[in-house]
Amino acid sequence: MKRQCESVVLRSARSLGKYRAEGPVYMIYHWHCEDRRRDKDNISSFGRKVIQDALVRAKILKNDGWNDIIGFEDIFYIDKKNPRVVVEIEEDT
Repeated sequence: MKRQCESVVLRSARSLGKYRAEGPVYMIYHWHCEDRRRDKDNISSFGRKVIQDALVRAKILKNDGWNDIIGFEDIFYIDKKNPRVVVEIEEDT
């Protein structure tokens, strides 16, 4: 399942073109969920892992360790018609 989810993220990451984060990043995850059936921590913990691993594979992030990701936050919404996740990557300057 992780591999399948990573491939979805990789396809989306390719739309960023040649963007590469140069330094540490702060990531903001906007989770647009279909309903409230799953706990927020179950959604975000697996999702962040998959997304960050895929962004490293896509070479958008150098790595996903302490020196590369300085922090993150999760924001949750309900959108029955268009569930999705939107990820903002802010580079530390």
